[in-house]
Amino acid sequence: MQRMTGMDAAFLYIETPAMHMHAVGVLVLDPTGLASGFGIDEVTRAIADRIHLIPPLRRRVLSPPAGIDHPLWIEDPAFDLTAHIKETPMEGPVSWGRLEQFVGDVTGRPLDRKRPLWEMWVVDSLEGGNVALVTKFHHSLMDGGAGANLMASIFDPSADAGPIDPPAEPWAPDKIPSTRTQVASSVSSLVARQRELPGAVARTFSGLAGTTRTWLSQRATGANTPLTAPRTRLNGAITSNRSVVLTRVELDTVRRIARAFGTTVNDVVLAASGTALRHYLEARGPLPTRSLVAAVPVSLRTGSDEGEFANRVSNMMVEVPLQPDDPVRRLSIVHANSLSSKALQSAFGAESLQELTGITAPSMMVAGARLYSGLKLARFHPPVFNLVISNVPGPPLDLYCAGAKVTGIFLMGPVMDGTGLNMTVLSQGHHLNVGVMACPDLVPDVGEIGIEFVDAIDELDLLACQVRTIPSR
Repeated sequence: MQRMTGMDAAFLYIETPAMHMHAVGVLVLDPTGLASGFGIDEVTRAIADRIHLIPPLRRRVLSPPAGIDHPLWIEDPAFDLTAHIKETPMEGPVSWGRLEQFVGDVTGRPLDRKRPLWEMWVVDSLEGGNVALVTKFHHSLMDGGAGANLMASIFDPSADAGPIDPPAEPWAPDKIPSTRTQVASSVSSLVARQRELPGAVARTFSGLAGTTRTWLSQRATGANTPLTAPRTRLNGAITSNRSVVLTRVELDTVRRIARAFGTTVNDVVLAASGTALRHYLEARGPLPTRSLVAAVPVSLRTGSDEGEFANRVSNMMVEVPLQPDDPVRRLSIVHANSLSSKALQSAFGAESLQELTGITAPSMMVAGARLYSGLKLARFHPPVFNLVISNVPGPPLDLYCAGAKVTGIFLMGPVMDGTGLNMTVLSQGHHLNVGVMACPDLVPDVGEIGIEFVDAIDELDLLACQVRTIPSR
């Protein structure tokens, strides 16, 4: 057993019936050449052989009596791998559109907290003979960086990789402790945290003071460092419904754009997202007069965190302009805004958000999230941000699962109450795989955003080729 960190527990506390805090992955595999076939049996065996490398997969949540402290992770005494790996009921061949619809349906359902917080669906009848694995992992288990560790543990670097070494010691489930033991452990944990409270509060206020000074300095020089976002049709109270679009662009294309205009790959992703959303919003009414604000997750992982599965993440807010229409000008503005936002996030301190979640009372977080969602309060105030845009580094090399080659990896983070859109871009080989998740009650026809994003990259590439005087594709 081990006590959850404040950051991990926070993802449990803020979950509501409308806001499910799980991340979703779609992995596409090519089983060509496998004589024995590839389906749920092969996937289950592959996970069973490697599950000792991924401890969170056998841990479930044990909440303390009356929620007096952060929950425990316990080795689930009732763990059953077959209850987590399921076969889709869809008959083939399954088109890409039907796969996206299935992913949206799966995403709209919460995970069962009586079991370890993950599940995997096998879609073994995609058009073209491919197989898809649709995964759900609760954010309390891991962040995007930990997801990369997960992939490294589950998959092989070659089609003919040898057997996995067994664990040094057999796995042993935990015995669920008595209520008295849980209360005693929680009180002891609370007392220990109280000793850390003065230092945590001091560091948090120091971070807030540094952030304020940096913000005032940036405003004095005219930098864009927003505190609130404009109201748009992307924002409001969400429901549990989800829709998904999965697309991709060439990584070399995005790198060529970044080099041509002296920006970063992340800047190109943000600017192309701005162009896509400009077209999407313009088709549905007047554009907001202010720039959109994107919440951009920032990894806090260091070399010492290698192999860890807990959350090590913060956020920065970046203004993404809808005006002017010139995409190159938009990219230039995004680049400058990103630099300002990084300075602001750095001034707050890498550990400040982690410490804030650690010292906040669990009951307060749960009650606040339920009240905010239940009363649909997101309708009555300006949003803090309009959407989430994540850029996650994926595997640079080919990966295989039981001999089947992984040809596509798409990730999507949760849709948050108050904003109906989450875009996640993951690099894989020569591609940037783009997963867009939305609440269709706020953001209908999300497929249009995927199409517009690809078109925005193509437009920037054409302009980059002209700048560098190299032939366009």
